[in-house]
Amino acid sequence: MRGFAVSRAQEMRSAAVSYKSLYSFGRKADDGDEPLANLTVVGEKLYGTTEIGGETTQFCFLGCGSVFFVTTSGAQSVTYRFKGGADGALPAAGLLSLNGKLFGTTNGGGNAAACSGGCGTVFALGADGKTEKILHRFTGGTDGANPVAGLVALNGTLYGTTQYGGKRAQLCATGCGTIFSITPDGKERVIYRFGGGTDGAFPTARLTTVAGALDGTTEFGGITTTLCAQGCGTLFRASPSGTKKTLHAFKYSTASRDGAYPAAGIVAMGGKLYGTTLGGGEHGDGTVYAANESANGERVIHSFSCCSSSVDGRYPLSHLSVLSGTLYGTTHLGGAKNLGAVFSVTPSGRERVLYSFLGKPDGEEPQAGLTMLNGFFYGTTSAGGVFSEGSIFKLSP
Repeated sequence: MRGFAVSRAQEMRSAAVSYKSLYSFGRKADDGDEPLANLTVVGEKLYGTTEIGGETTQFCFLGCGSVFFVTTSGAQSVTYRFKGGADGALPAAGLLSLNGKLFGTTNGGGNAAACSGGCGTVFALGADGKTEKILHRFTGGTDGANPVAGLVALNGTLYGTTQYGGKRAQLCATGCGTIFSITPDGKERVIYRFGGGTDGAFPTARLTTVAGALDGTTEFGGITTTLCAQGCGTLFRASPSGTKKTLHAFKYSTASRDGAYPAAGIVAMGGKLYGTTLGGGEHGDGTVYAANESANGERVIHSFSCCSSSVDGRYPLSHLSVLSGTLYGTTHLGGAKNLGAVFSVTPSGRERVLYSFLGKPDGEEPQAGLTMLNGFFYGTTSAGGVFSEGSIFKLSP
């Protein structure tokens, strides 16, 4: 339901937040299109990726994607354009800044025959964009395939997930996904292969390091209900050596208003883990949840309730950010125009919509979370902007 009436009180709440659209993709030729991932701070610049756009090649008729930076004043520059084939293509994830380099993944490219369009890559890039190196080309099968999440660093080693590949199961014809490690010089090893079913399947979110462990989510698998035919998803913890346990299996059903389909990762605060689910909750519009760091003990602290009688968000896809004990995030839809929103929520569950995206020439449909720099949040929208190719925005907390 787009365009329903917005009350004067709701308008005043939005007006109290300082918001600015910094850049619209499409302003310059080959500047990228459809940013899906969080921005990464390097000095006074914010680096990010676009899934398509950039250089058009025989492998990518819409462009293979790009790496860019933007300044806090909105000046944008592309530092690298992927080429597909043996190079990467379609970066859906954000970047990791480590030792003067940017590390990331691409969902496609790599030229592996096991996957149409390639099984994806891990790459390293100099911040100036002049030195790009493919560290690993995924091969599918028992190796991973198609990473859509970024990397984390733990004790000098990088860790990530692939959405597919690994172990096949009844509902995972191309594999249920993996956790992998890779050294900065490119030595890769699969440390865990998801088994589907109660074990979880299809990890799509970046891992989080908590007390020397790797915490993450699988979007599917876990408990199967009448509302979750492939499982409602799981929250898990893995050791760097690959020992894994499920901390929570989501159980959205007609009898339970738990969350379902955690497409985003988690953040640790005050001894608890906080995250979002794309579906489930009181209204099926998604949730914010809190879980114990040890197994057992999860509760929904907010159920999103768009759109017939409120301007709340709907379908959160991004991880949460923490500032002064409050959680901040975005929803893909919902808000005043059902085009996405920025929200805050306290650990006790008090939630507030800070900004509703308005569509062209403003942004719309954010998939990424928020990044803090110099007292402001920065983020991207996957669509909208002046040229309908996505945007970068700035927001006061």
